[in-house]
Amino acid sequence: MRRTLTALLLIAASSAALAIPAGATGGQQEDLAQVSVAERSACAVTGTGSIQCWGLNTSGQLGNGTTTNRSIPTGVVGISSAKQVDGTQFHYCTVLSNRSVRCWRKNNDGQLGDGTTTNSTIPLEVPGITTATQVATGSQHTCALLMDGTVNCWGLGVGRLGNGGTSSSVVPVPVTGISTAVEISSGGGTSCALLANATAACWGVGTSGQLGNGTNSSSLVPVSVTGLSTATQISTGSDSACARTTSSAAVCWGRNSDGQLGEGTTTNSSVPVAVSGVSDAAAVSVGDRVACALRTSGLPVCWGWNLYGRLGDGTTTNSSVPVAVSGASGISAVSVGAAMSCARSTTGTAVCWGFNGQGGLGNGTNTPSSVPVDVLPGLCQESPDPGYSDIATGQYYTDAVAWLAAKGISTGTTPTTFSPTAVVGRKDMAVFLWRAFGSPTPLGANPFGDVPDGQYYTNATTWLAEQNISTGTAPGMFSPDAPVKRRDMAVFLHRATGLITAGTSHGFGDVPPGSYYEAAVSWLVETGITGGTSPGTYSPNTDVNRAQMAVFLHRRGCGISVA
Repeated sequence: MRRTLTALLLIAASSAALAIPAGATGGQQEDLAQVSVAERSACAVTGTGSIQCWGLNTSGQLGNGTTTNRSIPTGVVGISSAKQVDGTQFHYCTVLSNRSVRCWRKNNDGQLGDGTTTNSTIPLEVPGITTATQVATGSQHTCALLMDGTVNCWGLGVGRLGNGGTSSSVVPVPVTGISTAVEISSGGGTSCALLANATAACWGVGTSGQLGNGTNSSSLVPVSVTGLSTATQISTGSDSACARTTSSAAVCWGRNSDGQLGEGTTTNSSVPVAVSGVSDAAAVSVGDRVACALRTSGLPVCWGWNLYGRLGDGTTTNSSVPVAVSGASGISAVSVGAAMSCARSTTGTAVCWGFNGQGGLGNGTNTPSSVPVDVLPGLCQESPDPGYSDIATGQYYTDAVAWLAAKGISTGTTPTTFSPTAVVGRKDMAVFLWRAFGSPTPLGANPFGDVPDGQYYTNATTWLAEQNISTGTAPGMFSPDAPVKRRDMAVFLHRATGLITAGTSHGFGDVPPGSYYEAAVSWLVETGITGGTSPGTYSPNTDVNRAQMAVFLHRRGCGISVA
């Protein structure tokens, strides 16, 4: 859904401290480069390339390996080089700096594009996409704009893939007749492409006129939007769409049951109509029966359905013409979702308004708001100081330890100590990972003879075995007290994160080609989790201590790169 706001460890004495002070609290989320609002959740790309998400997470919307709702931002696992993110009520996808695409959450119709229909709570790579410049998510389908101006789509068929057929596809397929696209947008069962000649073409569901071609018919292939010849930006919602023109006007088409076309009526239109009173639009964004425009002055206006205060004007009254978002100024982009909206400021902070039942506004509450509220810093940005006497300010692991404590992954070795230099045993590694994924209940019995039932680590080791993260050191044996080596830490993290594909150009002379841990180390390097212990050296046989484990997990969970 086009809701975008346009715009583990180097274990060495010389490791630099992470940028965010562990004891910081309050304030606003900062350094957001781009935000996408879905149904009751939102995700943001940060200035460093990580992704932070918040809100509803009952089926893994937040991409952090759990299904726990979060009312403040939390990190998407394994992502440190994101350029753009887009989400809908079914799934999220991101484009990375290497122009690959990764997706997560629902996959019942193949909308994650990984060749399966298996859901995933962590990002999965879309095979075959290596030149993406943008990704757009719709209702159970996804499209990617490629560098050559073509578009590929995957997921639910019935015309949504634009390839002339009705069959679904679990892998990308080319959209027919599109070769000069400069922007794409997906929403509901419809997708649109803005073309280089300032025209637009749409495909998929058109029963409310949302294809903009003068009919209420759906189309298996792209059809031209009638009368649109000066478009500079396009946004597609659940059953309507809008575009910005070269004259800074906003035009919309499709369903208008709640005034979402913004022209003063509630009559559907199958061709573009001008939004009333908007002649200075910098951008438009469309959601579910709501749309917003950002004025060139930095002031956003919205129109349409105002349930839960989704227009942001301090009321819950629908409006078929634009109304000003209360108190919002200095805005650089707006993103409209299915139940809420968010805006990014010119300084990289964010505000949201509308529905908030599962924390989608990111302000630490579940209370809806008809006016913008600040998105708070998440645990990845500003974790509270846990008060450990043996964790000094400014160490490379300071913020990572604070994050672990804030998430309940570790409560320390005593209430006042963390023991950062203590070597991590396999049982504690199991507990750290298990808690990082929300302490899920194992499905079966404890498979290890050397792991007594009822221990603090029993559920953790059982879960690791069930997930094939670690099946032990020998049949029926886990070796809970054995130290964790850096090679095994790499494998544990890689498996826990979903075996995300990576190359083999890790650059370490002490990581043998074909070794059981080579792919895992390569992934750690690609995601910025580790740069080795020194240039060209990974030290696979070195024991991992508690400080290093904290940083491995922090960078995996928060996308913090060593660069």
